[in-house]
Parts: sequence; structure tokens; C-alpha cells
Amino acid sequence: MQKKKTPDPIPNKRLREQRELRGWTQEQLAEKVEASAVTVSRWESGILPSLYHRRKLCELFGKSPQELGFIREESNASSLGTLLWPPTIPDEAYYPLPGREQDVNLLLMAMQDAQGPLCIAIDGLGGVGKTSLAVELARRALRQQLFEGVIGESAQQELFTGGEIIQAREAVLDFDHLLDALARQLGRWELPMLKEEEKRLNLARLLRQHRYLILVDNLETAENAAALVAHLRGLLGTSRAIVTSRQQVRHDFVQALSLKELDLEDALLFLRTDMQRRGGHPLLHASEEKLVDIYRVTGGAPLAMKLVIAQARFLDLDLVLKQLRQASGNLYTYIFRRSWQQLAAPAQRVLIYIGRTVMTTVSWEELASVGIAEDEEQLLAAIDQLVAYSLLDVASAAEQQRYGIHQLTRQFVNGELPKLWQEQGLS
Repeated sequence: MQKKKTPDPIPNKRLREQRELRGWTQEQLAEKVEASAVTVSRWESGILPSLYHRRKLCELFGKSPQELGFIREESNASSLGTLLWPPTIPDEAYYPLPGREQDVNLLLMAMQDAQGPLCIAIDGLGGVGKTSLAVELARRALRQQLFEGVIGESAQQELFTGGEIIQAREAVLDFDHLLDALARQLGRWELPMLKEEEKRLNLARLLRQHRYLILVDNLETAENAAALVAHLRGLLGTSRAIVTSRQQVRHDFVQALSLKELDLEDALLFLRTDMQRRGGHPLLHASEEKLVDIYRVTGGAPLAMKLVIAQARFLDLDLVLKQLRQASGNLYTYIFRRSWQQLAAPAQRVLIYIGRTVMTTVSWEELASVGIAEDEEQLLAAIDQLVAYSLLDVASAAEQQRYGIHQLTRQFVNGELPKLWQEQGLS
């Protein structure tokens, strides 16, 4: 993996001026936004903060991205058109499998219908591909110019309460937080300062005048999903929504799709496609019997199959499958533990950093600035290993590579990994 050459950044005088206006040192600002002083220094030298930190800095200073000098990726919604996309929704890869294609085409027809449902809700267990299908549906709707752009938010396991971050047991999304995210993405930075009802009225007016697709990803609790979707009804106007959730959402204005694991035909095609995209995989010409074994052990869950295929590049497949059959408890926990044990120390540090501190995606510059690896070569090797094990997703935004992880991977880092350390007497 080659890191792209970028021009020298232009110093961000606006951010430095706002910091100095309040009498804060770089260390004090870093503490307020949960970064390092070195990272703040890099921001002021012109390196763009992550989308997560840009949002925190705008909230802290009460300024827009333009006022803080974050102008390279930020723009007014009216000029973005179909380029508008929510920063916290991962650009997940989609494999055009026959069964999935039927689902996408059915839902796209519903979105094309002027009298169709206001909201489409895709529910299912973690790892079955809800986000991938929702993202592909949104992409096709944009290509058909059904909407001016996509806006939205992903539920998170970390919540802001009273100025502090707390760890939630399951990923949730507060409606007021969603309103704030939509307002910022539409360039209406004054709205988050208003009360919730005023924000809702302003956004409802805007969503009647312009047709946007609201994408809400990763809701986990039934209460959160039902309540949030109910709030969307009075907000949408001519706009529409797609929601992904682990729990079913039942409202009269919602068309629901319960996504299951892949059937055998789709699973075999998925495995072949995944190996082809990786290039040079040792199982690329494996017998169908071997692939059927993977399907049976994983139950046809796309994420589990990807993780097993990734392990099979470095470990004996028969041994991997044998141990998975003997594993007790959660399948993903066992798979993640096995992959974790194969990682070099720098790759483990990268995974921990992203899992614990990055709520969306992170840039190369940020990873290089926090001291995870000794040098760029070691960091590149760590990223390559994580990608090879399907533990790290890579996406491009504004000619910049960004890195993120699946929600189940984040849950492993924050929930299961401390248990593993405790078992090993390391905590």
C-alpha cells in the first residue's frame, strides 16, 4: 500500500487565533477535544483534523468549519449536490449477489414511487451486511437523481453527556444529536445552538424544499430504533429515510426488510468475489467443498466469512475451521481473538487506537502523529496487516485515504479485548 504524496499544508491561522483568543495552550486545547498537543500542532500547521475532531472543534469554539479554516473538505450544501454524503457512514463494499440484488431493486422501486414509504428500515444481526446494502441503495438512488444528496448519522457506543464521554452498552442515537448532524451537513451551523423543537422546525422546512435522503445506520436497541424513526415522520417532508437496525421497526410509514445470512448460492459467490478482490488468495481455486465448509461454520454471515477467508491466507484453513467448530460462545469473539493473536504489536496498537478513540474514520496524518508506530514504514506494515485480516476498512475521501473499523470490531476492542488481557494476567 503506497501513501499518496500531498502538497505541503498551508498553516491554519484561524484555528490558532481562536485558541490564542481564549488564552489556551496547545496542550489545553488538546485536552478539551481528546487529542495530543502534537496533533493540535499539526492541525495548526494545516493538516486537516479528522471529521470527528472537526465537529468537536466547531462545537467547542462555536464556529463553522469555514471560520476555523477547515475549507478543503467542507462546502455549502447547495454546491455539493449529489456529492453530499454523511461523514460517519462507512463507504462499505457491496457485492452484487443475486439475493441481495433482488432486495436492492425492490427497495429502489419503493423509493422511486412518489406514494411509497417515507422510510425503509433494514434490520438484522450484526455482520449480515445491513450497512453495505443500505449504502448501495443510497448510491443507486443518487445515480438516478432521486435526491439532491445523502445526509445522516451512525449510532455510536460512546455518548456525550455533560461534557464527558460515556460508554454505552449498545449503539444508540439521540434525535437531538441527529438533528445537529443533519444541520451541520447542510451547512446550517447556526441551528445546533437552537432548542430541539426550533431545530426540528427549521430542518423540516428545509427538507420540504429540498429532497434529501437521510441515512441512519447502526441502531441497536428496539426502543431507540422505534422512537427515532417515529420522530422522522414529521421531519421528512419530500425527503426520505433509510434506517439500519438490529431490531425490527414497525410503523405504518415504514417498509421493512429483515436481512438474513446468505444462502449457499450467494455465499459461494461472495467467497469467490472476496478472494478475487484480495488478489492471489491461496483458496481462490479451492474446491467447492472447502467453501461449503466455510459457509456452514459461519452460518453464511458475510463478515464472519470475510474474517475466516482473511485468516486462511496465513493459517491452515482446516485448522481454522476445526477450532471454530469446537469454539464455545460467540463466533465473532473467537474469530477476532484468533486474528488478534496473529497481529504484530504496531498493528494491535493501531486497532486499539481506532477502536477506542476514533468514532468515524481516521486519516493517515492522524495515525502518523500519535506515536503508534516508530516510523511510516512500520505504520504502513501495520495498516497492511489489518487490511489483510479484514480488521480495517480503507476508503477514499477528497483524494485522501481514511481508515475505519466495523462496529463488531469496535465492540471486540472495547469489550472482549480487556477480558482477554485479564485472562492473560495483563490487566
